Amino acid sequence: MIPVPTPLLFARRSARSGALAGLVLALAMTGCTRDEPAVDETANSGTDATPAPEAGPVEAIVRTEHGDFRFELRPDVAPIACANFVNLVQRGFYDGLEFYRHSRVIRQTGNPWNDEAQRWDCGYRFMPEFSPDLRFDRGGMVALTRLVDDVASPVRPNEFFVTTKPQSERFTFTYPIFGVVLDGQDVVNAMPEGTVIRTIELVGDPSPLLAPYAEAVTVWNEALDRTVDPRQTSP
Repeated sequence: MIPVPTPLLFARRSARSGALAGLVLALAMTGCTRDEPAVDETANSGTDATPAPEAGPVEAIVRTEHGDFRFELRPDVAPIACANFVNLVQRGFYDGLEFYRHSRVIRQTGNPWNDEAQRWDCGYRFMPEFSPDLRFDRGGMVALTRLVDDVASPVRPNEFFVTTKPQSERFTFTYPIFGVVLDGQDVVNAMPEGTVIRTIELVGDPSPLLAPYAEAVTVWNEALDRTVDPRQTSP
């Protein structure tokens, strides 16, 4: 379903106290001229990631031309994925993008090409976070895609999908869930292919969620700034 990339270089860090430093070091090696950005392995399954500080819930309202839906972020089990999503929302990255991939079971967005034949590389990657508390046992699960359907594959940070109904158990530890739809699942289910996101609004204070990853966010933004977005070059 997703093209298999060339082998990646994984930066390994053994000390739990150096998890964030390892992440930043690996991501700092990322450049827009490299085909395969470095990946920090400490993000895998969230066990070595610095947990987000206690804070109130943060929700995202996805406003589309065919209605809105709202989902809650789950930084308690996927802190890196949630920090990444919040950062992209604050940059306005998803505004104007389509849910370009549409099937009976998912609605997927985050590819500026809006085309399955062309996949955009945001310039950085990280390993997925999984939790047995978040499973594809119902519709409305919000998850990141991966480069390939493999346990050793990093995520594609810019692309996420929302499920329309329960999925097989193999989905649970293949695609990392970072949010759960609270309202508007009927909008998700009914939206046609190509539905455009007008904007995504954050409800709640995301600053405690971002705080542990401030340095990483800086590196992510530097990578995004170096990477050509086709929307910036289109006539």
